[in-house]
Amino acid sequence: MDVQERNSTRIYDLSSGPNLPEWIGERARRNLSKRDASIRRRIDLLQDFAMPTSSSKLMMSNDGRFVMGAGTYSPRIRCFDVSELSMKFERYVDAEVVDMLFLGEDYGKFAVLQNNRSVQFHANYGQHTSLRIPTFGRALAYEPTTCELLVACSGKAGRNSVSKTLGGGEVYRINLEEGRFSSPLTYRTKSNLPNDESGSVAAPVVGGSCIAVSPAHALTALGGSDGVVRFWDNRTSPSTGPDDINLKPFCGLDVKSSTAGFGFYDESNMLLNVNPGEVTSLAFDRAGMHIVAGTFGGCVALYDVRSSKPLHVKEHQYGIPIHTVRFHSGSGTILSCDAKLVKAWSDGRTGKVGSIVTNIEGSTNFTHFIAAGDEKDPTGNQSGLILCAGEQPKMQAFYCPALGSAPRWCSFLDSITEELEERDLGSHREGVSSSSDLLPVDGASSGIYEDYKFLTRSEIDELGIQNLVGTPLLRGYMHGFFVDIGLYNRIRSVAKPFEYEEYRKKKIREKMEEKRASRIAPKKMKKQPKVNKELAQRLESKASIGGKGTSTKLAKSLIEDHRFGLLFSDPNYEIDEEDINFKLRNPSGVTSKRADKDDMDSDEDDNGSELNTQGEFKRVSDNDDDGWEENESESDIYDTDSDEDGFRGAKVRGENYEEMKVLEKKLEYFGNKGERKKKIKKVMMYEADDYNGSSNSALKIGLGSATSSRESKIRREEVEMSLEERLKRLKDQSNDINEAKNLEVKGDSRTKEVVYVPNDTKKKMEAEEEKKRQGGRDDEQRKRKRRGIKGGVKNPFQNKIS
Repeated sequence: MDVQERNSTRIYDLSSGPNLPEWIGERARRNLSKRDASIRRRIDLLQDFAMPTSSSKLMMSNDGRFVMGAGTYSPRIRCFDVSELSMKFERYVDAEVVDMLFLGEDYGKFAVLQNNRSVQFHANYGQHTSLRIPTFGRALAYEPTTCELLVACSGKAGRNSVSKTLGGGEVYRINLEEGRFSSPLTYRTKSNLPNDESGSVAAPVVGGSCIAVSPAHALTALGGSDGVVRFWDNRTSPSTGPDDINLKPFCGLDVKSSTAGFGFYDESNMLLNVNPGEVTSLAFDRAGMHIVAGTFGGCVALYDVRSSKPLHVKEHQYGIPIHTVRFHSGSGTILSCDAKLVKAWSDGRTGKVGSIVTNIEGSTNFTHFIAAGDEKDPTGNQSGLILCAGEQPKMQAFYCPALGSAPRWCSFLDSITEELEERDLGSHREGVSSSSDLLPVDGASSGIYEDYKFLTRSEIDELGIQNLVGTPLLRGYMHGFFVDIGLYNRIRSVAKPFEYEEYRKKKIREKMEEKRASRIAPKKMKKQPKVNKELAQRLESKASIGGKGTSTKLAKSLIEDHRFGLLFSDPNYEIDEEDINFKLRNPSGVTSKRADKDDMDSDEDDNGSELNTQGEFKRVSDNDDDGWEENESESDIYDTDSDEDGFRGAKVRGENYEEMKVLEKKLEYFGNKGERKKKIKKVMMYEADDYNGSSNSALKIGLGSATSSRESKIRREEVEMSLEERLKRLKDQSNDINEAKNLEVKGDSRTKEVVYVPNDTKKKMEAEEEKKRQGGRDDEQRKRKRRGIKGGVKNPFQNKIS
């Protein structure tokens, strides 16, 4: 069972746990209790204490032995014997039950008010008779001094009724001793309205919503829809005439004016002809000196019958109608219930009037509640067991030890709750949480029946078990069928054999996604525009540079402003760069595309942009064809540690380059150490095969077209040369060229890359090669010494042979 704690008061929910269907047998119930711990540990207070769909009314017999409930669908009545903890009988009725009332000590005589304007009388053998009332009834009450059944109706009565012409309403009296109707109790409204057009008096109708009879004296109270409680004294016997003064109320209590300004009722959502001050429930205490009234607006007013001023007005926070109120004399509290909760608050005898004792909240909306008693306490004034009817199949039961002890027929609740409280107290002393021990059974089940699966007709066709329809394996329920969960799993495994593999892959995929979510995700690529991609790239490059320039601000505004969104999505706004108007407005063209960035003739820098950090164009010197910036010093251009940089612009390193390098490092050591020199990338020279310069150096190094006239002339000269002169020319060419390779071919021409090696660098390379050769000879000598071979010893047989 679940445990609620409100204002340091514990409330035990006895109706929590899984539901079991009605059609399973006792053996199946025992088997389920063996397999399922939640079923084995649950508290089944009354067996089958439920209705098929919902319940509307509960009442306790006058001897405290029977509990009767009304529910739907279909409309029915079920009686439970508390001594046997099971259902006594079940009876079906013609219409939905509005109210019920026991007329005897047990279930042998009781009356049922239905919503079809009829009152049924039942005996122990079944329905005895039925009476039809002139208008719809709302509540029942029994007056024992006159043996009359009082029926509060909804307003204007039949055609022969006095209230039809004079307004107001009536309370029907059914004399159970004589078996006929007596003269009804009549009442009128307080205000006198003017005549209508026909000359008759306008007759406002006032219905009776609830009725109660004091247990101490013969005083009847009727709560009206106009917010007034009217009282009749049944000790005076009325005469036979309809105008008898004893049939009219002797006083009235204006509850509407007393509760005005209280509560949380939303008057903006007020329906037509709905009065938030309407009295919806009434109850007397055992002494008959106090009366409590609940209103449609969610307020409860406590009165002393000797005063028209309320002792206290209690507000329910939801602003919905109060459908049930009662005094609980054992705990000195008043229990008031709306659809959301049962509120227990002090009536002033045991504490401050209006102070909250506890609130009982259910899983669904409440429609009625009673305090269950026993044979010694039939009214339940000493009981802490609250039974609630609600909008769910199972009727809910709550046990609150603060209100009283458990009835004798369920006295085991006291021992269970005491053990749980002792266990909880001990665990708190040891500093261990006891939430798991305190709740043996988890919360209410998510479905109707946990051990059965509900299938629709389409799902049955999908599984291919149409032949089971009509057999005990499929139990018809509303628009589908219930099937045992074990049978359903076996059928599903046969109908869908690969479902487990799909489920397993899905779980693995979910776990992988959870692991990936904890990693640093890569930056998502921005969606490229459909139209004007080049313009968008240029604007983004300008905006990403930053700065406070005008061009940067304009670029950001074009990208971020939603008004220019169509410029990159609508084909009608596409820029045609081949159009004559575009060329006239942009005579120098636009920034080159990304594909042309590798072109050495381009004026762009290494980052693909000609703008500096301030958003302005960089100045480039006129004599620098390779795109170096003007602000770079000459020493920064030529100062590099790389030996492969043989050619820089138009200057070549001299023969004393190494000595100058050492000297510059010494000066730098004694000079400014914080200044760092800027390195630049190696710049290559390219020369096309259609070179037409005056110098023929390109032909000497092997460049140019094979079909050109100059190359043909050189070949003719080589034919006339001797072999010695050709070798000498090749040797000279190898001294000037270190490496040449084709980079790309365009049409019939070709482009070659040439690397020049100066004399000083070549001497240095030769020195390094000589050093490597010398090192190789030294290594050979060391190896010979380790093997014991002396170097430089001539062959002893050499002189002899010579």
